[in-house]
Amino acid sequence: MTATKAALRYLACLACVSILVWICHAIVPVNATTVALAMLLLVLGIATRWGLGEAIFTSVACMLGFNYFFLPPLGTLTISDPQNWVALCAFLVSAIIASQLSARAKSRTEEASARRGEIERLYQLSRALLLEETSDITRIALLRAGDIFGLRNIAFYDADSKHIHGSLEEPFLSESELARVAASNEPATGKDCAIVPVRLGTRTIGALGFSGRKLTVPERDSLANLIAISLERSRALDRATAAEAARRGEKLKTFLLDGIAHDLKTPLTAIKTCVSTLITIPPRTQEERAELLGIIDEETDHLQRTITEAIQLARIESGKVALERHVFRIRDVTDRVLLTVGDRQRFQVSVPPDLTVSADAGLLEQAIKQLVENASKYAPGSKPIEIAARSENGSMLFQVLDRGLGISPNELSLIFGKFYRGSRGRNSAEGTGIGLAIAKGIVDAHGGSMWAENRPGGGAIFSFQLPIP
Repeated sequence: MTATKAALRYLACLACVSILVWICHAIVPVNATTVALAMLLLVLGIATRWGLGEAIFTSVACMLGFNYFFLPPLGTLTISDPQNWVALCAFLVSAIIASQLSARAKSRTEEASARRGEIERLYQLSRALLLEETSDITRIALLRAGDIFGLRNIAFYDADSKHIHGSLEEPFLSESELARVAASNEPATGKDCAIVPVRLGTRTIGALGFSGRKLTVPERDSLANLIAISLERSRALDRATAAEAARRGEKLKTFLLDGIAHDLKTPLTAIKTCVSTLITIPPRTQEERAELLGIIDEETDHLQRTITEAIQLARIESGKVALERHVFRIRDVTDRVLLTVGDRQRFQVSVPPDLTVSADAGLLEQAIKQLVENASKYAPGSKPIEIAARSENGSMLFQVLDRGLGISPNELSLIFGKFYRGSRGRNSAEGTGIGLAIAKGIVDAHGGSMWAENRPGGGAIFSFQLPIP
């Protein structure tokens, strides 16, 4: 509370006493007992509304007014009857004790209200964390804690990984200071900043720093405990995810063997059959001979394409791809890709002609071709396929949008794996599951990122981002 506000309160107390004395003395004359009770009620009201200091000041003012206007000799601050001294002292003591009790009750009410607010905020945070199922719980916990507790900055230092979650915009919340608190296990406080150690059981696992609001000791201890629990839960989810990935890895091996067996055995079988037919049963007409040779040529191309993709994927994963970067228009690459696909009218292109990117044009063309062929393979022939690109936050965002079967939510993180094919289209389209892995490997080699998501209304969206020169 500012000095000006405090002064106004004391003036208000003095005004209340003056008005009460004026009413009881000039407007409605009453006896001294009635005045004393009225003044006692005024003191209690002020103690309840504002506090002990104002109540004591009001008690003294009431005592002086009571003495001057209602105790003989009137108009003086002297008291002629010794019994009136007893009455005056009793009034003053009663007023002070009553004001203390009222102020204490008010203080306890405010404390209970503050404690209830603390519990509500902690409940909101704990409930939000319990409902969160992602592995990035620690970051989400910090964001929620900052919003719920009204903090300007909040950061957590993980002593095991030496990694900091959250913001470090406050000079007090430096990485070195967080590390020092985590190592010493001793909290550090500033004006409206604090850094406290975070413990999980008896072990210190890091330090939590925050600024913008002074938290009570129970609040900051409870907040640190919730952050520790969220970190442990995040690690538990990571362990569960790793176990699930291992289980799916075994399943992936089965898909790998099936894909290799199918994509290598099928063309070899067709070639062997046609060659055997040409050797053992010579065709009677030139048309039959040309048909068999055409099958051999087609299946040989299929076999060569499968082996080439496998070799290319191995080169990308080994890091042996040499990028020949230069700046070019992404629209030119898109047009070249569309020349190689059938049914050009099926594609709706929304790529600005002046949008440029710095990359290896040949490799990027292969990545886009893989995405376009994937969409053509799994989307119904009657549905259009959209190709769009735009600049976004200093990057080029390229997207291929189809109206196919979409991707199962639990397969979104697996769809770019080697030889992995989505369960929804596994039986409706041929392929080894290498194409998307090659496309993602090319984009990753350029320092970009690629992801897949389901499209509202049905279908899938495959996107990647690359820096704009």
